[in-house]
Amino acid sequence: MPQGRRKTPFSGKKKKLQMKLKKQAHNETSDDSDSEKSKIKKINNQPTDRNDRNRYNLKFFQESKEELQKRKEEACQSIEFLPLKNQEISDNYFPPGLDMPKRPEWDYNMSKEQLDMREHKYFTQYVKDLEALGKMSYFELNLETWRQLWRVLEMSDILSIIVDVRYSVLMFPPYLYNYIAKDLKKDVILVINKVDLAPPALVLAWREYFTTHYPELRIVYFTSYPAYNFQESSRVPTVLKPRRRKGKLKMAAEGAQALLEECKKLVGDEVDLSSWQAKIKEEMHSEYDLDDIEHKHTVSVEANDTSFFKHERYGNGILTIGCIGYPNVGKSSFMNAVMGNKIVSVSRTPGHTKHFQTIFLTKTVRLCDCPGLVFPSTVPKQLQILLGSYPIAQVREPYTAIKYLAERIDLPKILKIQHQDNDDTWSAMDICDSWAAKRNYMTAKGAKFDTYRAANSILRMALEGKICLFVYPPGWATNQEKWQNHPDIEAIKWIQANNQDVKNNHEEIEFSSEEDAKCGEKSQSEQNEDDTDDDSDDEDMELPTAKNKFDVLAAS
Repeated sequence: MPQGRRKTPFSGKKKKLQMKLKKQAHNETSDDSDSEKSKIKKINNQPTDRNDRNRYNLKFFQESKEELQKRKEEACQSIEFLPLKNQEISDNYFPPGLDMPKRPEWDYNMSKEQLDMREHKYFTQYVKDLEALGKMSYFELNLETWRQLWRVLEMSDILSIIVDVRYSVLMFPPYLYNYIAKDLKKDVILVINKVDLAPPALVLAWREYFTTHYPELRIVYFTSYPAYNFQESSRVPTVLKPRRRKGKLKMAAEGAQALLEECKKLVGDEVDLSSWQAKIKEEMHSEYDLDDIEHKHTVSVEANDTSFFKHERYGNGILTIGCIGYPNVGKSSFMNAVMGNKIVSVSRTPGHTKHFQTIFLTKTVRLCDCPGLVFPSTVPKQLQILLGSYPIAQVREPYTAIKYLAERIDLPKILKIQHQDNDDTWSAMDICDSWAAKRNYMTAKGAKFDTYRAANSILRMALEGKICLFVYPPGWATNQEKWQNHPDIEAIKWIQANNQDVKNNHEEIEFSSEEDAKCGEKSQSEQNEDDTDDDSDDEDMELPTAKNKFDVLAAS
C-alpha cells in the first residue's frame, strides 16, 4: 500500500461476498465436464511459480458429481460378507486390447523438440484410444512419468517388477511383462514384496500361479523388514504395541541373497558379482549395529534425463537392475534393504519418487529406481485406493472402499466397535460412524461424527498392514490346506526371518486398554515414511510385540 494512504475498512459482509464469488468461480471451472482438462485431477500440486516443481505430479481422471453421489448411496447399503471362493481373482482386470504407452520410434537425427512433439502426439492419441475401450480405472496421465519408465527400461539389463504380496496379480500387468520379455528381450524377475504381511501358504500359492502363467518368469520373495530389525519386548504377545527398530536399517540379507542367486543364473560369467556376495555374507554374519559402520555409496539422481540412450548389455562390466512397479509396493524400501542403509527417500504417499535414481550397490552392480506408475486396468477404484495407487488424503468418497474392505474382512469384529443404532446389520457409513465414536472423531461444527476422517483412518490402517486384506489366486479355497503343508513353507519363513506360524487375518485383533492414546513410536510400515509425511496421525494404535504382524492374529 502506498505510503500515507489510509487503510480502507473491509467488513465481514464484504469478505463473505468475496469468498462466495471465489467459490462460484471454482465450481464453474470444475463443472465444465466437456473440457478435457477439467476431467484431469492433479495430485500433490504445489503452489509455486516454478514450472518444474509440478512436472512429475500424479494425474488421474476425476469422477463426476453424479458418480460420487451414486457411490455415497451405495455406501449406505447393508454389507454382505463374500465367501472365500468369491475373493479369488486372476489377471482378468487387464483385458485383451489393453496396453501400456511405449516410446515412439526415434533416431539420432531427430532434435529434442521433434522427439518431444512426437511423444506428446503419441500419448494424446493413446489416451483417446483407451477411452474408446470403455470405463477405465485410475491410471497415470502424466507423460513425464512414463518417460521415466521408458528411460529405466532402456538402460537396464534386468528388470525387477516389484509387487505387494497382498495384491500381487493386480500389480503385474501382462502387457508390461510381454513388452519387456518379448519386445525388448530382457530378463524379468518378479519380486514378491512385503511377505512379512502374508501367511507363507498364500505366498506359495501366488508363486505357483505366476509360474504356471509365465513359465520363464523368475520369482524372488522379499521383505524390507525381517524380524531381526525389531527389538523384542517383555509384554504379552497378544497386546498390541509399537515395534521398535534396532538402530539403523540392516540389510534384508535373506531376500538380497535370493535376488543375487537369480542374477547369477542370468548373468553367468559376464559380470563379476563376487563383491555383492561378499557384502551379503558380511551382513549375514554380523551382529553389530550399522550405526558403527561407515558406508560410502554413489547416488545419481537423473532428474531431467529422458534423452536418447543406446543400451549396451553389461556395459563397462556393470549389471544394471531396474526396479519398476506400482506406487506403495515398497520399491524404495526394497532398494534401501538391499543396500543395508537408507539411500532412497520413502513415503506411503503415491508419487513421492518423482524421477528415476541410479544407485551403485557395489562397483559392478547398479540399481535403478523408477517412479511408481499406475498402469491402465479395469481394477475397481475402491480396490485401487486400498492398493495405495491413489493418495488416501485426496479421495473424495472413501466410503465404498470401506464397504469393499468390510465385504471381505469382519471389520466390526476386528475394530471392536459397537453399532450406534444397536442394529445387527452394518453399512460402510455405520462402520465409519462407530469408529469415529470409538476414536472420538467429531466435526468442529455441530459436534457430529466425523465419518470422513474415520474412513481415512481405516483406509490408512489397511494400507499400512495393520488391517490386512488379501486377494487370493484361483483355487485357494479348495487347495488352502495343500499350501499350508507345503515343504517350501520354511523357505518363506527364512525370508521373513520368522520361525513362528501365522494364520489368515479373519480373526479378532485384541486392542490394549490404551488404544486411544497416541503411540510414541512408528509401526513397521510407518517407518517407511519420511519424517515430513503428515498423513500419519490419529489412526496410530498399538502394534504386535510378536516377530510377525500375523502372530497377533493367530490367537483365536
